[in-house]
Amino acid sequence: MSDFEETHSKPSAESELPPYRQTDTVSKRPPAKPPIWLWPVLAAVLVIGVLLGKYWGNNGSAAVDESATSNSVANDQATGSDASIEQSVLSVETVSPSQDDIGSKLSADGTINAKDTANVSAKVNGVAIERILVEEGDRVRAGQVLAVFDTDAMEQQVLQAQADVAEAEATLANASADAARVLPLIDIDAISKQEADRYRTSEVRARASLQASKARLSNQRLTLENAKVVAPVSGIISEKMVEVGQVTGGDPLFTIIKGGVLEWRADVDPKLVGDINVGTPVQVSLPGGDTVMGQVNRIAPTADNNRQITIYASLAANSKIRAGMYQTGEFLLGSTSTQTIPNSAVVSNDGYDYVMLVTESTTRDDRSMGRIKQQRVTLGERLGDSVAVLEPLPSDSRIVKQGGSFLNDGDLVRVVNGVTQTSKPAQAQP
Repeated sequence: MSDFEETHSKPSAESELPPYRQTDTVSKRPPAKPPIWLWPVLAAVLVIGVLLGKYWGNNGSAAVDESATSNSVANDQATGSDASIEQSVLSVETVSPSQDDIGSKLSADGTINAKDTANVSAKVNGVAIERILVEEGDRVRAGQVLAVFDTDAMEQQVLQAQADVAEAEATLANASADAARVLPLIDIDAISKQEADRYRTSEVRARASLQASKARLSNQRLTLENAKVVAPVSGIISEKMVEVGQVTGGDPLFTIIKGGVLEWRADVDPKLVGDINVGTPVQVSLPGGDTVMGQVNRIAPTADNNRQITIYASLAANSKIRAGMYQTGEFLLGSTSTQTIPNSAVVSNDGYDYVMLVTESTTRDDRSMGRIKQQRVTLGERLGDSVAVLEPLPSDSRIVKQGGSFLNDGDLVRVVNGVTQTSKPAQAQP
């Protein structure tokens, strides 16, 4: 009984131990042996691991030595870290500022007027207009008939003058015959000297009367000829002041722009006149977006009542310009070299203009890298696809040509064959 009680008393004592003591006791039990089928699997894994280790070891020793291997591993880890932080999101082109010759201009407003005009008046009075052959805007040449008067009365006067000439010729012929027949008788004292003088006087009077008749005939013919209103100069009819049936007086009938030459008259501040000279080209705007070129032909020697100097510029022939038009024009004062950039490179924000510069260029994996720097610029006149920069940038600046609105200051860019690819900072992976 003592052996039985001793044998069965130990388990009861262990069962009374605290839980942590029981755990320790259980953990000290020997582990169970693995099953027999697992041994081949472990052997196969061991063989594969040895083969892969030899393969990787041979490749690593042929490429670099132990120190180079450690450095490359460190660089690869750094590069992998950067790649995990920044990644490419956009491709853009880069350009450099260019120098262009830009013309300096001075804008002004003015009126278009005829350079020189000629007023055409009637050379006969008290006669009605029978026909008008031109209208306003017609181009005429010197000697061209513009209007014709009623010539019926004039033709009658010419016929009357011709009859007077014929009568005067007959009278002269008769007086000459009488004188030729009577004057020789004075040599034989058949007639007195007083009578001979009377025959001589009659002949002289008849000759004078003939000359007067011929003069009246010429005058009537001239009046008939003046019944045609003729253009004294070549040009354009700018105004017609007569109608058919109107009886003329001394007022002009037509106004002609000599040669059709129009000029632009602009008033300019005296402080700016020093940049304008005779021969300075001008460009005047026309309706419909057209323009006409011209050239300064004279400058007023004195200022007008508004303390402005009038500049006169002759304009080239153009069917759209008319006298009296009020148009804006520009004096082309010459060209200056100015830095320009593409319009697409400008980014406007909060009322200011910026460009995106590529700076801090480096090379990584045969690729040119850089950083975006936002640069504020002051712009001038726009010239087609370009715009002038009033405060020039460095000539070697690399500017993002387009897409700058998608960039921020400090963005990483990658340049490949003149094309930059931007990279935005990404959030670090946990």
